[in-house]
Amino acid sequence: NNETRAPHVVRAVPSPLAPSAQAAEMVTRAYLLCYNLGQAMGWSAALAATLRSVVNNAGSFASVYADAGWYVRAFQVASVLEVLHAAFRLTKSPVSAALMQWVGRTHVLMAVTHAIPELQSTPAAGVLFMAWALTEVIRYPTYALSLSCPRWLNWLRYTIFIPLYPIGALSEMKLMYDGIPTMRANQMYSITLPNALNFGFDYTTFVTMLLVAYPFLFYSLYAYMFIQRKKKLALIQTRKED
Repeated sequence: NNETRAPHVVRAVPSPLAPSAQAAEMVTRAYLLCYNLGQAMGWSAALAATLRSVVNNAGSFASVYADAGWYVRAFQVASVLEVLHAAFRLTKSPVSAALMQWVGRTHVLMAVTHAIPELQSTPAAGVLFMAWALTEVIRYPTYALSLSCPRWLNWLRYTIFIPLYPIGALSEMKLMYDGIPTMRANQMYSITLPNALNFGFDYTTFVTMLLVAYPFLFYSLYAYMFIQRKKKLALIQTRKED
């Protein structure tokens, strides 16, 4: 009984998850685009306010915090979202690197500089704002443009950090060091014994220990950025050759 059988064709059944996954990806891209554009505009305003302050005060950084502080505080604190982006894998950034950068910056900005008014008119505060703003007005546009980012902007993104990151780190350390006398005199954020929890915390000691550890923490982030630079510039060169 020789029957001629039609070939068994396996038909691809569209996955019901595919459209929703595609829609989720589009929403994620749109959200990240809006976030990065918002941060780019915010840091551009911070840089403009910083430069205007320096020019209007004959090169002095004394009024930079007063003139640009609102922008820097708002957009730096808001950047905690980048830790969540990494945690939920909306971006490829390591959670540890994103968290370490956000905590380090925000601590110096809010817990130290904003909390100790006499630090706000120091050159360290002005230089810190300048270094941060110059870094971010380049970083966020590269994220927003993504694959459409011009090669020169990508190169600048992964080159300008070389001088600006150390300048920023030294400024952060200077602000913490200069704030120690006030921290000690006012017992800032300290928990004294005895208390119901039987727990003590001396913030001045914490900051002193942090200053000792800061160069090592900075080195790990700085080294990570050089690894990223090598990868990104190699990718740019490959695209150029193609």
